Amino acid sequence: MSEYISIGHRITVPSLRDYIITHQLNAGDSLVVSPQDFQELVHEMKSSGETIPDIPFNLLGVNILNDSTDTVPIGKVQIVKNEKPYL
Repeated sequence: MSEYISIGHRITVPSLRDYIITHQLNAGDSLVVSPQDFQELVHEMKSSGETIPDIPFNLLGVNILNDSTDTVPIGKVQIVKNEKPYL
């Protein structure tokens, strides 16, 4: 069963950046957000004048993904760890 984490406030690019740094997520990990939160993130980037990155976009090496299954609640994120294969 997946765990959905509240980051304590509205999901924005700065709040995601802070969460990634604070919780030491690794490059290749992913954060899945609700479609509504994802659209707000894209809108935030457009209105800030920044160029829109490829979708899904990458923030500090962590992929920010749109929840295509519509199971992640608004205002929460799902962490998907990058599982490295055993050698």
